Amino acid sequence: MSVIEFHTYIDHGTIELPEEYHDCVKGRARILILTGDGESSEDMVDFLLEHPYTVSSFTPLTRDEIHERC
Repeated sequence: MSVIEFHTYIDHGTIELPEEYHDCVKGRARILILTGDGESSEDMVDFLLEHPYTVSSFTPLTRDEIHERC
């Protein structure tokens, strides 16, 4: 038995298998579903865009500082 782990969304009872596994997964499979108890279904990036986290000590880099680091 081999184990493949990936994250996906279930839509109307359908689990989409990532394309990279289409050739190696055929026939019978054992499926284990772990739900995110207490987790929001909201995307964290969307949440942070709507509710920016501010830090009083944060100072963005200047253009010169950005190019110095390369």
